[in-house]
Amino acid sequence: METASFLTVVINRSHGEKTLRFFEEEKVPLVLSALGQGTATSDTLDYLGLGESEKQILFSVLTAGRAKEITALLNRRLKLYIPGNGIAYTIPLRSFAGITALKWLTADFAIDQKNGEQEEATAVNQDNAYELIVAIMNRGYTDQVMNAARAAQARGGTVIHALGTGREEAEKFFGISIAREKDMVLIVTTAAARNSIIKAIVAEAGVQTKAHAIVFSLPVSEIAGIRMSEDD
Repeated sequence: METASFLTVVINRSHGEKTLRFFEEEKVPLVLSALGQGTATSDTLDYLGLGESEKQILFSVLTAGRAKEITALLNRRLKLYIPGNGIAYTIPLRSFAGITALKWLTADFAIDQKNGEQEEATAVNQDNAYELIVAIMNRGYTDQVMNAARAAQARGGTVIHALGTGREEAEKFFGISIAREKDMVLIVTTAAARNSIIKAIVAEAGVQTKAHAIVFSLPVSEIAGIRMSEDD
């Protein structure tokens, strides 16, 4: 069965329309767009393509082969290999609620459908050099999270403003106000540095603090426009 990937592109907002036109030309079936803010400091801009603070973040779901192709094209068309132009990465998706959902998201109707409609389509990849750390916190505490992450050698991150919703039972159990404005911080890092960064964020901005940060990580498969120290 064809596996699928979650593609994320972080670029300066001035390049947003150009990037959307690229996706249209390449007939990418579904693209979601959000506004964000880069957190990289001036001494890290040679490592991350996050020179401007104003960001546009684009998301899409593609088959794994198509995601790899699109990432390579983005690297060339948008010149992501030049610091300041942005980054693109893919995350292997683990499961879908039925083959129909996978076909709808990827617009790949040739995906093999054996034994009728399946409840799950699973894609597993355990050998990933990079990880995406996601931290969700109360609005206004991104500096606290990023200071902790940088102390653990994180290069930089991207901030997304969001509105959390949830049941009252969850709020009582976790002690977190769910239906409040939230900030999300996305940090791409090496798999080796993941644990230390997560531990630092939890220690300085975890649920025991006013930030109430919840942190998790996802594997990154394909990547472009990012430089880590071991790659230099």
